[in-house]
Amino acid sequence: MPDIITALNADHFDPNKVHVFIDGKHALAVALDVAAAEKLAVGQPCPPDRLERLHRAEEINAIYASALNFLSFRPRSAREVELRLRKKGNQPEQIELVMARLRKVGLVDDREFARFWVGNRMSFSPRGPRLLRSELRQKGVPQEIVDEILAEQTETQADLQQRADEVAEEYELDGDEPIPGTDLANALSLARKRLRSYSNLDPQTSRRRLSGFLARRGYGYDVIDGVMRRVYSVEDVEAED
Repeated sequence: MPDIITALNADHFDPNKVHVFIDGKHALAVALDVAAAEKLAVGQPCPPDRLERLHRAEEINAIYASALNFLSFRPRSAREVELRLRKKGNQPEQIELVMARLRKVGLVDDREFARFWVGNRMSFSPRGPRLLRSELRQKGVPQEIVDEILAEQTETQADLQQRADEVAEEYELDGDEPIPGTDLANALSLARKRLRSYSNLDPQTSRRRLSGFLARRGYGYDVIDGVMRRVYSVEDVEAED
């Protein structure tokens, strides 16, 4: 009886690989996951159609491993992963299967990616809602998810402000520093660092450049105005307005 699996040998260099021998001849090497899914065993028949299925499963497994490696550096949007796999020359139907597998185990989730992206930016490289929106859309995150996550961010900042206001009222505090974690606080921190490079400029040029810098960082008029009133004299800001 031909086409029988006569041996399943472990790879000497890759413990995650199994070499499949059919009728005493080496047929292919597959990942342990593929071997387990196919329930390979010595003595089983392995006709051409099953051998072809094993080849396809191993190809998908290799593409999946490539995607996992890409995701190991940082979370990615679905679009980023798809483009990466497409760039590697994989077929659309292969990419579709791999993406479905990644979504099933939660490794690709545009909603969680957007939360990661916003949180990471706010912590390490602050920017305003407009720029965050633009970045997320460039990453391929759907508009409705972008809107949802930025709304969450706005709500979080509003909660921070409300709690701070309640504490200030209870203890009769009076301070002009914005609440840490809010757009105003982040923009003010950026502005103060940026001002060091404007030390040789006249006040009007300094204000114009700082305003433009914050606008390019995605902050709106209200935040920029709040920053300007804190780093320049009120009279100067009102005169320019």
